[in-house]
Amino acid sequence: MGFANRKKVAIFICGTAVDYQTQIVSNLADLLSRHGYYSLIYNWFGGYGNTEEFEAGELNAAYLPEYADYDGIFLCLDTFSNPDAAEEVLNMVKRCSHCPVVSIRREADDYHSVLIDDENSMESMIRHMIDHHHFKDLFYVSGIEGHPDAVKRLACVRRILAEYGMKLTDDNLIHGDFWRNSGDMIVDTILERRKGKLPEAIVCANDYMAISVCHALQERGFEIPKDVVVTGFDDISEVSYTIPSISSVRVDIKEMADTACNMFLALRNGEDVEKYEYVQSVVIPRQSCGCNESSTKMLTNAVRNYYNLWARQKHEFLESCFLSTDTEVSQDFEELNYNISKYINMNDYYKDFFVVLNDYKWDTVENEEMKGYTDKMHVRTAFVDTELLKKVDIVINRRDILPDEYISEEPKAYYIIPIHFQKASFGYGVIDFYPGGTLGTFYEFMLMSISNALAHMRSAKRTTALIDKLSSMYVTDVLTGLKNRHGFEMETHRMYELVQSEGRTMVIIGIDMDGLKTINDTFGHLEGDFALCKLADAIRDASFSDEIGFRVGGDEFQVIAMDYSENSVAKFLKRFTGYLEKFNKNSSKPYNVRASYGYVICSANSGLTLSEWLTKSDDNMYTMKENNRAGRKILK
Repeated sequence: MGFANRKKVAIFICGTAVDYQTQIVSNLADLLSRHGYYSLIYNWFGGYGNTEEFEAGELNAAYLPEYADYDGIFLCLDTFSNPDAAEEVLNMVKRCSHCPVVSIRREADDYHSVLIDDENSMESMIRHMIDHHHFKDLFYVSGIEGHPDAVKRLACVRRILAEYGMKLTDDNLIHGDFWRNSGDMIVDTILERRKGKLPEAIVCANDYMAISVCHALQERGFEIPKDVVVTGFDDISEVSYTIPSISSVRVDIKEMADTACNMFLALRNGEDVEKYEYVQSVVIPRQSCGCNESSTKMLTNAVRNYYNLWARQKHEFLESCFLSTDTEVSQDFEELNYNISKYINMNDYYKDFFVVLNDYKWDTVENEEMKGYTDKMHVRTAFVDTELLKKVDIVINRRDILPDEYISEEPKAYYIIPIHFQKASFGYGVIDFYPGGTLGTFYEFMLMSISNALAHMRSAKRTTALIDKLSSMYVTDVLTGLKNRHGFEMETHRMYELVQSEGRTMVIIGIDMDGLKTINDTFGHLEGDFALCKLADAIRDASFSDEIGFRVGGDEFQVIAMDYSENSVAKFLKRFTGYLEKFNKNSSKPYNVRASYGYVICSANSGLTLSEWLTKSDDNMYTMKENNRAGRKILK
């Protein structure tokens, strides 16, 4: 059954290690569990830089859920760094779901939405700058041009400035990227436009850009707020312990989760619900606008917080490097799971962790594309109550997500993360926590390391399979399927060493097809090839022990075997000739398949070399060939 028949909702979100995402899923899942719902949090990591192959793999994760199974769906599409993935999730919801859908922080077609009052969201900060600080020279750093949040916040800034008789022009507006790496570009652009003169305040559309702007200003020798005021938006935890702490606009995330949960419950109960609910925002003034003075205690706290953050991140980084190194060399799932077990306890709140993989033949060269997800899945890694279970391979239906025995009796949150290497889909990971735990950055590193390890395992197994195939081709006769001359030379030397070292016997049976030239000249080479294959079939049919057959030339064959006696040879030759006689009698072919043969039984201490034994076997075969030449009948 798994999750298939349980009360559950799906939450689609990207980057749950980020502050806002952590808070929204934690609050939302907690509320839903009180109403008896499991929360399955489908989490995308998102890409960084030029990662088209990676984002193609992330896009496949839109096809992982069984959308029709859910009692409710929550969309956090504004968090997706890959707009194609967000759009595909929305398309799948529209095509496949039959439950209430609530979108958070972004309008999603005709679905009900809980939104930040972006049309008025920047109002409180702009009024704070003008009414409280009496600034007249403001510079606004907007978000990504065309992004819905950025568009609304920008419109709000224009409207409020217009009330005060001020305009937002190209001279005091720039579009950033909502991320922490744009500070240098923003500050350099401001200084270039204004010929080295700073505005009174730089108002940023989110906190990450505000933090990066502060750092860029400080690197150029400017002091905040003495030389310029900088403000942000979202009030992430980091802004409270930067130096200086950054004034921001806070949206009550708990209120947002409450509103979304209540909207879902009302829709579930068939109640009339307003299509849009708005969550208001308030200014949180700090040192960067001059509202809070810096003190020794504040600086001490900021330094301590930064140090703790730095130390934790450094530790996570080192552990991630060691984890990546260990998992990368894993040869099989047991070794991979053991290597994971050495690092997975980085989060004290972690409880269970599972790796569920597609129903692929991992030890062959097949399934090179590995697109999407199979209907049957295999649980190959299982940590239950932090304990690693050994040799796990449980087959489940994909819609079940996990086997029954691994699911908590009490409703709670489970994070489901796609596991893929670039665009090749391997499966998914599932992780849940004790109360207070969330999906931190280390688990991103861990799952990426697992993806890389699986790719390495797959590549190694494919390489081994290809080597085996090439090795087989090197010693195999393509036409008959018997081993070829290379194989004959290798095997005869190996066996003859056993004869010499262990005092055993070895038989060498030389077989030469009679009349191959006649068949080729009369009926063509395709018939000649057919006749050769029937002779090879006769050798296989006659074998009853560990005989090895070889085609060593055009019409020349050899059979070798260990520990043969005269009786063993007689038995083999009787079966061999019997097969050919039966074929010739029943075949409609206009020719007979016949052969001459001779043999020797090699023994130790004979004084003969392997080459001399081979010559004796050939001599015996040619003697029979000459004796049969006059009476053999090839053409029927």
